Amino acid sequence: MSFSSFFTEPGSTSRSGRFGEGLRTQGRVIIALMLREMRLRSVQSRMSYLLALFEPILHLAVMIAIFTFLGRRPDFGTSMLLFLATGIVPFFLFTHVSGRTTGAIRSSGLVRALAPVQPLDIILARALLETATLVIIGTLLFCFIYSTGVKEAAPVRPMNAVQAFAATGVLAIGVGLINGVIGAFFHLWAVIYGVSSRVLLFTSGVFYVPDFMPPQVRQYIVWNPLMHALEWFRTGFYLTYPTSLLDKPYLLGFGLATVLIGLALERVFRPRLV
Repeated sequence: MSFSSFFTEPGSTSRSGRFGEGLRTQGRVIIALMLREMRLRSVQSRMSYLLALFEPILHLAVMIAIFTFLGRRPDFGTSMLLFLATGIVPFFLFTHVSGRTTGAIRSSGLVRALAPVQPLDIILARALLETATLVIIGTLLFCFIYSTGVKEAAPVRPMNAVQAFAATGVLAIGVGLINGVIGAFFHLWAVIYGVSSRVLLFTSGVFYVPDFMPPQVRQYIVWNPLMHALEWFRTGFYLTYPTSLLDKPYLLGFGLATVLIGLALERVFRPRLV
């Protein structure tokens, strides 16, 4: 099936069915864009695509090696591997989705000339592809950790982990929408955001428990919404994980605000994006 066949409009429909048909058409557009993105990545370099897929695992392996060499024990629980994994997975979900949508519109090329394709579709397609990739990688990673004998890798409160992952995804898509619009006008924004987002590795609690940090540190990191996402995610794996800093409404409100701002920016600047 060709790329353009996804955009074939069905026959005439009643007024009551136009809205549903519009959603189905947009769904086909986004799926087609996701498949196109996957195909382009694999054609350009299969090895680099595989490395990108397993980037979180490679980062985790490096961190494990460093902490093992230093003789450091996990800040919580008995497994350093599990503790770091519960921080790395939501962290990479946010950075991958929010970062890799920055140049989505600019790199879409002639696809933007197709009538059904809107800038929002291009951004959402890349964001959903990155989210789906992290879901698969995270699932495989925790299954592997469980197979090594770390039984805590099976979530004791799976809904907490799922809800936190979804909240992180909303936050990432919202920031990604904003980045996508900015990146369409400012080509260096992808580099600037990519570098600055790495600071989040140290301010989000990836390799430490925020509640155990000194008060003068906690008063600053508490403003980082991603820190709350990691805290929430870890409560799905640890029954007694300390959560005095966790503020779910703050995370959800921040995420929804970024989505609304991103949608508004895309709508306002759409004539200049197409």
